[in-house]
Amino acid sequence: MTYKMADLITAGILLLIGVVVAADSLRLGSGWGMEGPKPGFFPSLMAAIMIVGSVLVIRKVLGKPGKNALEQFVPPEAIKPVLVVLVPACLMILLTEVVGLYVAGMIYLTLYIRWVGDFRWRTALAIGVLTPLAFYYIFEKLFLIPMPAGMYGSMLLPF
Repeated sequence: MTYKMADLITAGILLLIGVVVAADSLRLGSGWGMEGPKPGFFPSLMAAIMIVGSVLVIRKVLGKPGKNALEQFVPPEAIKPVLVVLVPACLMILLTEVVGLYVAGMIYLTLYIRWVGDFRWRTALAIGVLTPLAFYYIFEKLFLIPMPAGMYGSMLLPF
């Protein structure tokens, strides 16, 4: 994939997101009422910025090609490090749906620190367990903000 194609794909996705956000903010009401901004006011501003920015990028990419427009976006030797980060992150997101954010975070951090960071098991377990527990205490107990518990997370973290 070339830089030009990567720019077009990214700008196209952001343009699509901007259009969806704009349509939904119009549904909510994007104007200014007697009490102040309506619920869709700020999302409509963000959508407008996304749409304009995406159109400008697409226009520039389709215009005069830049110096590196036809160079390869990701060289073959750079794909492995990207996948080493991407695959575990995607698996953590899927695992969050099942066991919740804190348990998935414990598993993800511990294994990632151990295998990618190449730390000892003791260090990986200490960071991997203590960090989500600290976040649990901060968000759930201090700020009273519940995080995703997943299908079985409430059974795994009863405290």
